[in-house]
Amino acid sequence: MGKIRLPRPFEHEPQVTRIFSVAMRSVLTPPKTTLKIKAPRRKQSERSAQTQRRVVQAAACLLQSQGYAATTVQGIARHAGVSLGAMQHHFPTKAQVMAAVLRHYALKRVRLYRHALQHTTTSPQKIDALFKALWTLLCQGPEFMATVEIELARRSDTELAAATAPVLARIDTFMNRWLAAQIADITPDKFMPLRVLTNTMLRGLAVEFARGTDKHSLEQAYAMWVSLLRVEYIKALNT
Repeated sequence: MGKIRLPRPFEHEPQVTRIFSVAMRSVLTPPKTTLKIKAPRRKQSERSAQTQRRVVQAAACLLQSQGYAATTVQGIARHAGVSLGAMQHHFPTKAQVMAAVLRHYALKRVRLYRHALQHTTTSPQKIDALFKALWTLLCQGPEFMATVEIELARRSDTELAAATAPVLARIDTFMNRWLAAQIADITPDKFMPLRVLTNTMLRGLAVEFARGTDKHSLEQAYAMWVSLLRVEYIKALNT
């Protein structure tokens, strides 16, 4: 005798079964919720500082790649990814952008010098560390060549000369005092000619970079120059 098969609920009503299953799932399954956390809104001062950094960096890149004459305020704003109005809110003129580039480069120099000197104790060690830092300044980033472009353009651009003169004066005064204090064994009358010679060589190398001279040749020339100038620094230490 065969087994007696008991009917299951809704066995003959498949449509009812499906409706019932869907209804139960909707009751037993908790609804999915997505929490959207908004990023905190930056302060106006933070947005302003970021805009200024982008403008200064864009200006330095354009100065290095195409020179002062071809660097326009429209090009700087476009390269920085900001509107011309936003840029001119912080820097109303091209000359003021250039002054900001000089200030930015001066701060970068001081940071690099301090980092280079932090593990040195003697004056010869400091001299060697500064020479290495100078090569880094020359090769890494567009700022050094940008400053050379600005300083050359000051000869024929009176507005640029007026906007950058006080900035350059403050930078030179600070750097002379600060570097002289790091190598206090050299008297100011001997230190200043050595610093002028150092800056002259660096600017010449920057021009060679701009002319397309290969980096390896310039690095060899720099090493030769450092070996010669280091002798003069050591002599100044001993007199």
